[in-house]
Amino acid sequence: MLKLRYLLIGLILGLILAWLWFEDETRQNSLSANLSPTPRPAPRKSKDPLIEIDGIGPSYERALNALGIFTFEQLAVQNADSLASKMSARVTAERIRREQWIEQARKRAG
Repeated sequence: MLKLRYLLIGLILGLILAWLWFEDETRQNSLSANLSPTPRPAPRKSKDPLIEIDGIGPSYERALNALGIFTFEQLAVQNADSLASKMSARVTAERIRREQWIEQARKRAG
């Protein structure tokens, strides 16, 4: 019975020490976070209505947005083959070329 008491006392003391250590760590982390501010991402230009391009509907616009393409400028610098391979919506590079998505984006970006 005496061994059980010592075991429980040791367990309780261990939990208290762990809790105190954790509190100290979080306090130090919050202090260091206040000293060095985290860098903010560069503000993104407002989103262009990509559906204005002939052949791009709402689903293709969502697929382009998922790739990080939100503006005509971003679409204008793409390659039809790599764009078609990365898009989640089913589209071929041939269709992108035929409907001239990139050329239309260049004209609107201009």
